[in-house]
Amino acid sequence: MRRRSLLTVAAAAGALVVSEAAGASAAPVRGPVATRYLGVFQEKDPTATAADVSRQYGVTPASVMWFDSWASGRAFPVTEARQLWRRGIMPHYTWEPWNTALGVNDPAQIHLTDIIDGAWDGYISARAREFAAVRLPVLVRWGHEFNGNWYPWGIANNNADPSLYVRAYRHVHDLARAAGARNVQWVWAFNNGSSPDEAYNDPAAAYPGDAYVDWVGIDGYNWGFGPSWDPAGDHWTSFEAAFATAYAKARSVAPKRPVMLGEFASTEDGGDKARWLGDMDTALRSGAFPDLKLLTYFDVIKEEAWSPGSSPAARAAFTAWVQQRYMKGRGHELARVAAHYARSR
Repeated sequence: MRRRSLLTVAAAAGALVVSEAAGASAAPVRGPVATRYLGVFQEKDPTATAADVSRQYGVTPASVMWFDSWASGRAFPVTEARQLWRRGIMPHYTWEPWNTALGVNDPAQIHLTDIIDGAWDGYISARAREFAAVRLPVLVRWGHEFNGNWYPWGIANNNADPSLYVRAYRHVHDLARAAGARNVQWVWAFNNGSSPDEAYNDPAAAYPGDAYVDWVGIDGYNWGFGPSWDPAGDHWTSFEAAFATAYAKARSVAPKRPVMLGEFASTEDGGDKARWLGDMDTALRSGAFPDLKLLTYFDVIKEEAWSPGSSPAARAAFTAWVQQRYMKGRGHELARVAAHYARSR
């Protein structure tokens, strides 16, 4: 899995803007604190991640996320997915339609038109039969961050035409359903800032429709000071500022679907990471972002020191957050959230 190498300053600045509408959508609500669910990504096998989270932070996550790219040809790990469920953990599979050995614009790269035209139908159906073999719910996040320019399936790299993304998403979904993968909960996930920030790149234009989406996902990070894409820039931002506008977008596009953070984390550079995590905890306990149910933390040292273990203070703050009562939701409860929204909204 290759992370983005470029994020424009305009997109980052957009993530800092909290509009009046966004602020209202993210505002605290009265009443008991709603249950939230912890997801974690580490660069390990899924079952190893589950064990590591339990050992390091003293909790069992509700879900564990991992990545795979289409060109790898790897089978979906049915046995590991079942092992996760034996521990009460919902599998979360980020399914990336690209060849990581090739550049984004390499002519031999996988393109959305290849998917639409059926070039990958056999591969899709084979993986779908493996999803079905789990016989328990699986989150599948396909073609995430499509409103960025760092992946080959991004709208910016496909003739600036969001309809191609919609057609490809629906094609994959329909093939998987036809192959028996009715246990999949489909995650449509956009980045919290579009790059480039143009009208064609509005996530709303690429929504496949409620019949194809079970969860709306948002990816975003507190990049802090001097990220690789802007070495002299200060992009430190709070949790609420990073996600309020994108959350409002998610609610307006798909009000009958729950929201997740498919990836999120904070760096140590440019501010107090422990305080950032504590402020996030305070906001969530207050009832802000009421339809944000699953939060998947990017527990790695990669472009930045995202991991909670980047400092003793950050580790303590993260551990305190995940051990809050409202964060104790389990995988079997998480698996029922999407159906509840579809019925009740």
